[in-house]
Order: sequence, then C-alpha cells, then structure tokens
Amino acid sequence: MKKLFVSLLFCGASFAVVAQKAKINSADEALKGDKIDQAKTDIEAALANEKTKDDARAWYVKGKIYETVALKNKSAADAEVAYDAFKKALEINPKLPEALLEMNNRMFNVYATIGNAGYGNLNEQKWDSSYLYFKKAGEVRDYYNGKNLGGSIPTDTAMVFYAGYAAQQAGKKDEAFEMLKKAADLKFKTEPALYVVLAQQYEERGDNANWLATIDSAKAMFPADKRFNDMEMLYYSKTGKTNELLAMLEKKVNDNPSDFALVLDYAIRLDNVANPRDEKGGDLPKPANYDELMNKAEEVYKKALALKADDATANFQLGALYFNRAVAFNKELNALDSKAQSTPKAKELQTKVQTLMDQSLPYFEKADAGFTGMGKLEPSDKRTYESALYALQKIYAIKNMNDKVEVVKKKLESL
Repeated sequence: MKKLFVSLLFCGASFAVVAQKAKINSADEALKGDKIDQAKTDIEAALANEKTKDDARAWYVKGKIYETVALKNKSAADAEVAYDAFKKALEINPKLPEALLEMNNRMFNVYATIGNAGYGNLNEQKWDSSYLYFKKAGEVRDYYNGKNLGGSIPTDTAMVFYAGYAAQQAGKKDEAFEMLKKAADLKFKTEPALYVVLAQQYEERGDNANWLATIDSAKAMFPADKRFNDMEMLYYSKTGKTNELLAMLEKKVNDNPSDFALVLDYAIRLDNVANPRDEKGGDLPKPANYDELMNKAEEVYKKALALKADDATANFQLGALYFNRAVAFNKELNALDSKAQSTPKAKELQTKVQTLMDQSLPYFEKADAGFTGMGKLEPSDKRTYESALYALQKIYAIKNMNDKVEVVKKKLESL
C-alpha cells in the first residue's frame, strides 16, 4: 500500500504540472480566438501556481496578451505590463524559441504604444507624463537592443528630442540636457528649438565652447532662422569678443566681396552690435561707438543691395536702420518740454526724423514687393515682412497717405 500511495502522489504532482501547462496553452488559444478575458484568467491562474510561476513561456504568453490589448486600446499601461512580462520571460530563458522568432515585432509594438502616449501627452502639454512615457519607450528600446536577439528597434531621433523638450518644460533641466545633447549628436534637423534650448543650457552652465559650437551647428542647419545670429551676438557680447567677431567677418567680406549672403550677414551683425538687446528683446545701452557702427552698417547694407537690389530682407534691414534712427530722434524730440519744442534743437530733430523716415520708405516698399513675390513665406520671413508692413503703415499715416494705410492694413490682416 505504501508503494501504491507514493506512486499516486507522484502521479498527482505530474498531473498538477500538466494541468497548469494546459492553462498556458489555453490562454494562448484564447488569445488567438480573441477571447481576451479568458486568456487573462487562464494565464494569471498559471502564473499564480507554484509549478508554473517561473515558466518562461507563461510569462511570454502574458506579454502577448497584454501587447494585444495595448495595441487594441492604444494603452500605454497595458504595454508596460507586456514589457515587464517579456522581460521576465527572457530573464528565465534568454533563448526562448518563440521570443527569438517573434520578440522583435512584439517589443516594437510595446515601444511604439508607449512612445505614442508620450506624443499624445506632449500635444496636451502634459509635460511630466509625456517625458516619463518617452523615457519608458527609450528603456524598452535599449533593453531589447541589448539582448542581441537577431533584431533591433531603431532610434526615433524625434522622440529623443521631444523627451528632452518635455523634460525642459517640466522643469527637469538635467534630464532635458542629457536628452537634448543626444538629439543634437543624432543631428536632429526638424526642430530648431532643440538648438535654442541646448545653447541656453550650455550658456547657463558656463560651457562657452559648447555654447558657441551649438550655435554654429544651428546656423549651418537653419540659415534662415535669425534667432541663431542673435544668439551668436549674445555669445560674443557676453564673452567680450564682439570686436573679434566683427574683425573676422570684415576679413571674410574683403576676401569674398561678391558673396551677397556674407555681406548682408556682416551688415546685420554691425547693426546688432550697435543696437544690443537682452535675451527678451529689450534695448540695452548703446555702445560708445554707436554712430561709427551705424554708419558702417549703412555702408555695408548698400554694398549688399548693389549685389542684389531686389532682395526683400536686405531692403527691409536698411529701411529699418533709417526708421529706427528716426524713432530714436523722435523720442528725443518728445522728451523736450513745451518751451524747447520751438528751439533750433527741436527743429533739427524734426528735420532728422523727417529725413530718415523719407530715406526708409523706398526700402520698405521694395521689401514689401519682394516678400509679396515670394509667395508662401517661412516663419522668419513672415515675421520680417510683418515688421516691414507695420513700419510702412506708420510712415504712410505720418504722411497722411490714407489710401496706402488701408492697403497695408489689409496685407497685415491677411498675414
């Protein structure tokens, strides 16, 4: 009887294992039949049992079930459950046959679902959760790619950038810094904002070499984005190297006098040095050699226009130079008390304002014609065109050219 009893116990243990293995199979079959609730019930029963709780295939089937639910419901939470289950399966058996055959596609689905949740939260400006989803998606990618299972998940450079951007918006500056550096290393070229934020981070850290290198890279990738010229000027101003920049640019212009873009860039730099602004665009005190710089800028703008007379930006810049000087003299005039308004000094200021306004007008009109002829405008050109129209509207109003004021008003409304 003892032998029979032992034999029965042995058979009972074998039966229990077989029964739980059957639960794994039934869960897999239920998944294939789209019976998700049954599949979940069966796999949880198998994983709750001592005999199969450490079965690699059981965990793999659980991963498949939750991956399917994640895709169906676009659920990042279910995708994370699937990820944890796949990890457990590979931890138990790194060479699980089914994993070798299918895991690349399944892990990509998990990665993409979590990443898409990051983009969704980004669009809703839920910065913290967006960053965490992007970070988790990156973890999934790096984990799977490190397993050498015969496939890989490619790096989504945009996701790396947006992870950094979301972290920056969430106030996680150190995390943002690491992500943004990685996106820049990957040569992400879709969003110039990457290089704006990264340059600011280097500036805050006092890393002048990388601050300037980031600006230089951005200028090469986004030559039409004027923000990087402004940032470069800020760099040279803060580091006390403005004169070095101007000397370098002057030499380049002298060596390449027919290079329109180079000549115009030099003129704009001279203009910017003469009219420094803080990071928020506010006016800073003028340099001691203001008049010298402005006269030089005027001369170089004219050289640029001699090369390309109809260029909208060059015409706007020279018009703005005259217009801004007129505004400065007008402020000086308005600051005089009532008695001083009839003095020779006041009349001199009035003449300067009128002369400079008259000088600016034809350049703004050429800028208007140039931008109009360009059709669809880039955002930076659109901002410049808008500034030109506001200046034209002001000048026409001063000259009582009301019909032209209305024409410009309609153009502004169309923008």
